[in-house]
Amino acid sequence: MAFRRRRGAANDAGDAASENDGHKNRPPNTAFRQQRMRAWQCVLTPKLIVTIFSILAAIYLGFGAWLTYLAYTVRDIRINYTNCQKEATSKFEPMPSKYISAHFSKTDSSYNPYEAEWMKETLVVQGKGFTDPRDYCRIRFNIPEELQPTISFFYNLENFYQNHRRYVNSFNAKQLLGDAVDGRTINDSTCDPITSDWRGTGKIVYPCGLVANSLFNDTFSSPVLLTVPGSNAANETYNMTTKGIAWSGMKDLYGVTKYSYDQIVPPPNWERRYKNGYTDENPPPDLREDEAFQNWMMLAATPNFYKLYQRNDNDPMKAGQYHIDIEDNFDTTVYNGRKAFVITTLSTMGSRNIWPGIIFLIVGGICLILDVYFILSFFLWKPRKLGDPSYLSWNQPSTSHGHAAS
Repeated sequence: MAFRRRRGAANDAGDAASENDGHKNRPPNTAFRQQRMRAWQCVLTPKLIVTIFSILAAIYLGFGAWLTYLAYTVRDIRINYTNCQKEATSKFEPMPSKYISAHFSKTDSSYNPYEAEWMKETLVVQGKGFTDPRDYCRIRFNIPEELQPTISFFYNLENFYQNHRRYVNSFNAKQLLGDAVDGRTINDSTCDPITSDWRGTGKIVYPCGLVANSLFNDTFSSPVLLTVPGSNAANETYNMTTKGIAWSGMKDLYGVTKYSYDQIVPPPNWERRYKNGYTDENPPPDLREDEAFQNWMMLAATPNFYKLYQRNDNDPMKAGQYHIDIEDNFDTTVYNGRKAFVITTLSTMGSRNIWPGIIFLIVGGICLILDVYFILSFFLWKPRKLGDPSYLSWNQPSTSHGHAAS
């Protein structure tokens, strides 16, 4: 019969000795357990503080100056066409300069960027199986200097809250991936209220939700060069592409739908694009290839935002007067919003944005001011001797002792 060791019994003589010495809970005698590890303690001496703030000031001021310089190398023009249908006429007339903002290194008198013309026009468009009258805004604008690629074309919306808590959740990820999600699931999802046919047919809205329904649907032609300084050449189209405007990884979130055409209807605000619904002649969009839709679904964090519409990575944009046609479908006046298009070059840090550089300059300026203050305080304005024991509390005259002596 095997003997069992009593619980807590010593394993050997050493353990027995430690049990008898009255210190059973003593930690092992190691540098780590006895807190004898070597450590570095930062002593903030005046020289160290001045050095730290000098380095921080140099880094922030230098980086801020570089970012500001990059921002000012960007050339762009922004034209607000919100009120084109209200203020423009049926022939080209000068556009109010308040609707134009531009940043160029020079302003040629013949091609002043703040001098633009616009007109409105209604045309009957022949679509896929339908005809429809459409409102157009035609704009002529000036580029005073040659722009080097990459040239990006953005549309800009103001006072449009894509960050609203209900709006940001109003889509169905599985439906966007291409799955034929059933109507009950869609009706119970966050797509509400854009879930099923508002005409009562019971068909599913594809793609469902507020985000897809509010898709920006103004269309822009490629800019056409009308006149060139010092040349008789005219009507040269500056070709821009809508391919490569979305991040490559965005395509993985979308797929070709598995719905049949008799199961689905387009969102209400897509009616002008799909007058007769989804048909063989006018099928549902291939969301995996629709990069403009992908950019729209990448929601903005602020109510004023830019989204890329088209680009040209290879060809410079000549100086001259350009013409662009805009199919004016997206009404921003109903929510007191504004819309514009922007043509811009890009720097290493992207499009024009002076605020990052300004923020770095402000932080660098604060560090520099503190640095100067510490230099004056530590070395010029009655500097205190480092480690002076006379400042210790027990070396100071006690107030109570002074009263007692008197």
